[in-house]
Amino acid sequence: MSWQDYVDGYLVNWVDTNNDNKLYNNVCEGGALIGNQDGTVWASTKGFAFGTFQVDIDKEDGSGTEKVTVKEFENLKDAFENQGTTKKKGGLRINNQKYFMVSFDKEREVMYLKKNGGGGCVAKSNLAYVIGTFNTSLKEKAGGKEGPQNPGHCNLVCEKLQGFLQENNL
Repeated sequence: MSWQDYVDGYLVNWVDTNNDNKLYNNVCEGGALIGNQDGTVWASTKGFAFGTFQVDIDKEDGSGTEKVTVKEFENLKDAFENQGTTKKKGGLRINNQKYFMVSFDKEREVMYLKKNGGGGCVAKSNLAYVIGTFNTSLKEKAGGKEGPQNPGHCNLVCEKLQGFLQENNL
């Protein structure tokens, strides 16, 4: 199997072999496997990428805004090193979208994120970050039932793939 097969077969679509082979389709809007040391993309959904760009942020003293350069991978890595809070200006951004921390599980090395109309999950293994994002305006199918993409299924597939990587020392 290629890394792309893992993104397509675990993050976007997934078969729950513990539950009568229940099929989940279109669980994540976007996702990727990224090397957790250097940000190398192992595989991703179409259009998913970490970028570097400039954003306007409010100055800490409240006197207006300032332009800062955001390097998404560096901010994500910094957030993991600081238990869910990046010390870098511009905050936590994935695929040019601003996310807010919902919770950080240090023991399991998982971040749960929220954004307007969706959110995401980032789970760290020995060598990679497993990243999945969801958008509540998009539909998924789970066991033949259609509904909006949701945090529960996004978190589930990210953590399942994280577990597989950890079991294989990856």
